[in-house]
Amino acid sequence: MAAVSSLIKRMGAEIKGLIKSAIELSYFSRGAWTYHDVLQMTQGEREVALDFINERLKAASKMSFPVF
Repeated sequence: MAAVSSLIKRMGAEIKGLIKSAIELSYFSRGAWTYHDVLQMTQGEREVALDFINERLKAASKMSFPVF
Protein backbone atom coordinates (compact mmCIF):
# COMPACT_ATOMS: atom_id res chain seq x y z
CA MET A 1 0.00 0.00 0.00
CA ALA A 2 2.81 2.43 0.80
CA ALA A 3 4.28 1.94 -2.67
CA VAL A 4 0.95 2.74 -4.32
CA SER A 5 0.47 5.81 -2.13
CA SER A 6 3.99 7.00 -2.98
CA LEU A 7 3.37 6.45 -6.69
CA ILE A 8 0.11 8.43 -6.57
CA LYS A 9 1.82 11.32 -4.77
CA ARG A 10 4.68 11.35 -7.28
CA MET A 11 2.29 11.29 -10.24
CA GLY A 12 0.26 14.10 -8.69
CA ALA A 13 3.40 16.23 -8.41
CA GLU A 14 4.31 15.45 -12.03
CA ILE A 15 0.84 16.46 -13.22
CA LYS A 16 1.04 19.70 -11.25
CA GLY A 17 4.43 20.43 -12.85
CA LEU A 18 3.05 19.69 -16.32
CA ILE A 19 0.08 22.01 -15.79
CA LYS A 20 2.35 24.76 -14.43
CA SER A 21 4.73 24.54 -17.39
CA ALA A 22 1.83 24.47 -19.87
CA ILE A 23 0.39 27.65 -18.37
CA GLU A 24 3.80 29.36 -18.31
CA LEU A 25 4.66 28.42 -21.90
CA SER A 26 1.26 29.50 -23.14
CA TYR A 27 1.50 32.79 -21.25
CA PHE A 28 5.06 33.70 -22.20
CA SER A 29 4.57 32.68 -25.83
CA ARG A 30 1.80 35.28 -25.87
CA GLY A 31 -0.66 32.69 -27.06
CA ALA A 32 1.49 31.43 -29.95
CA TRP A 33 1.27 28.08 -28.20
CA THR A 34 -2.12 27.47 -26.69
CA TYR A 35 -2.45 25.61 -23.41
CA HIS A 36 -3.79 22.63 -25.35
CA ASP A 37 -0.87 22.78 -27.82
CA VAL A 38 1.63 22.74 -24.97
CA LEU A 39 -0.07 19.75 -23.35
CA GLN A 40 0.35 17.88 -26.65
CA MET A 41 4.13 18.51 -26.69
CA THR A 42 6.58 15.92 -25.48
CA GLN A 43 8.53 16.66 -22.32
CA GLY A 44 11.62 17.30 -24.44
CA GLU A 45 9.76 19.81 -26.61
CA ARG A 46 8.46 21.64 -23.53
CA GLU A 47 11.97 21.80 -22.06
CA VAL A 48 13.42 23.25 -25.29
CA ALA A 49 10.55 25.77 -25.52
CA LEU A 50 11.04 26.79 -21.89
CA ASP A 51 14.79 27.21 -22.42
CA PHE A 52 14.11 29.36 -25.47
CA ILE A 53 11.66 31.60 -23.61
CA ASN A 54 14.03 31.94 -20.66
CA GLU A 55 16.86 32.96 -23.00
CA ARG A 56 14.63 35.55 -24.69
CA LEU A 57 13.49 36.96 -21.32
CA LYS A 58 17.11 37.18 -20.15
CA ALA A 59 18.12 38.99 -23.35
CA ALA A 60 15.13 41.33 -23.12
CA SER A 61 15.95 42.23 -19.52
CA LYS A 62 19.29 43.66 -20.70
CA MET A 63 17.62 45.98 -23.22
CA SER A 64 17.09 49.68 -22.53
CA PHE A 65 13.35 49.25 -23.02
CA PRO A 66 12.61 45.59 -22.31
CA VAL A 67 9.43 44.14 -23.70
CA PHE A 68 8.01 41.24 -21.76
